[in-house]
Amino acid sequence: MNVVFISPNFPLYYYNFCKNLKIRGVNVLGIGDAPYESLPQHMIDSVTEYYKVGSLENFYEVEEACRFFNQKYGKLDWIESQNEYWLETEATLRKIFGVNSGTKIDDMAPMKYKSKMKDVYKSCNIPVARYILISTYENAINFTREVGYPVVVKPDNGVGASSTYKLENDDELSYFFATKDNNTTYIMEEFINGHVETFDGITDSNKNVLISASHVMLHSIMDTVNTCSDTAFYFQPFEGKDIEFIGKKVVKAFDTRSRYFHFEFFRLEEDKEGLGKKGDLVGLEVNMRAPGAYIPDMIN
Repeated sequence: MNVVFISPNFPLYYYNFCKNLKIRGVNVLGIGDAPYESLPQHMIDSVTEYYKVGSLENFYEVEEACRFFNQKYGKLDWIESQNEYWLETEATLRKIFGVNSGTKIDDMAPMKYKSKMKDVYKSCNIPVARYILISTYENAINFTREVGYPVVVKPDNGVGASSTYKLENDDELSYFFATKDNNTTYIMEEFINGHVETFDGITDSNKNVLISASHVMLHSIMDTVNTCSDTAFYFQPFEGKDIEFIGKKVVKAFDTRSRYFHFEFFRLEEDKEGLGKKGDLVGLEVNMRAPGAYIPDMIN
């Protein structure tokens, strides 16, 4: 079996995916833009071969690396990164090389665009925050008049909590418009007073959950990124509870075949008209990759 793994050296602990595949006799074919001499020995030992490209941002270089591996080792069976940033790259490569063990680019939008994630949540009868895709200052102002401040703005196709802000008033909204990246489409959501709970796990090829866990985030990732503060989370018992039932509904709704998943929900801290009562769950986002930070270690 030939598995292409994009960026096996970053995040730093992702070499473990490669190491344990190689132990099981898989040809693990790494593609990265870090110089070979800069790689730690444990990462070098975890792959069969490492192909350095000038930049992982250059799709054609990455495609050429896959062609090299395809010619040298035979048909590629898997192309993965377990990194949200490269999901579209790996999905495009799967289409080009006929790799059927994961989502192809034509079906990637619900996994990458926050607005489309909400559509899938709603198809499962899971409530989501009201939102708009920001087009003009006027439509943003009108939305704040409808839902009130604060509101949250973030890239519709973004990674983690980067460029995510809580706006408290018209002045902050004006500053956001004056400084935002005009090449990025932003989504604006009503603010939800709640904490984040996750449903994480791994599925088989029929979307059956093989391993699962749930974690409670004690601090907002948005606040952690914007204020450089600490973050903390803990595992919670979840069997037979609402987050397991709802989480498994979401697993079936998305293309979760043979992969990690990381679903995020708000647990309401107070009653919210149109969304639910205190303690209810509200859909936030989905991530079709291994959860970040030390959550894989927590699952272990």
